[in-house]
Amino acid sequence: MSGKLSFREQLERRENTGAECRAASDSPVSVVLRLCGEVQHPVTLIQTLASWGPGLRKSHEIVTRLVAGERVPVLLANAPEPVEVISTLARLGVAVNVPHPPAAVDVKAIRAKLGLSQKEFAARFCFDVGSVQNWEQGRYIPDPPTRILLKVIEQHPEAVEDVLG
Repeated sequence: MSGKLSFREQLERRENTGAECRAASDSPVSVVLRLCGEVQHPVTLIQTLASWGPGLRKSHEIVTRLVAGERVPVLLANAPEPVEVISTLARLGVAVNVPHPPAAVDVKAIRAKLGLSQKEFAARFCFDVGSVQNWEQGRYIPDPPTRILLKVIEQHPEAVEDVLG
């Protein structure tokens, strides 16, 4: 008799153990980690990160970078809700920032603040004039990376101009 179980037998055995699998959240959580003190339990921190997706080797690398004083961006594929991630890592000495793009950007106000026409604004920051018009008239909403760029233009237009030459 073979020692291997059929697929059905494996499923039945798993169901009979009463073990419940934690369902991962629907989408990955992007976070930026930084150390906010001394890591008292580095092994626990590594194991916690590894259970959320990066794996042991990558989690070890993340903790090494944190101890070196870096801010480390991490994509946690199997993490629980962001609130739980923040509280769990805070107990382990790690501060968590969950970056998110601005919800809305008033393109017309940004352009008016700079004293530019739609054509001038588009030319100065390499946008399509039609896109600027559509954003201002509410026909389209800029995608997240564009909203981030528009916020940078709003707060530091000279930085964008330096990059664009």
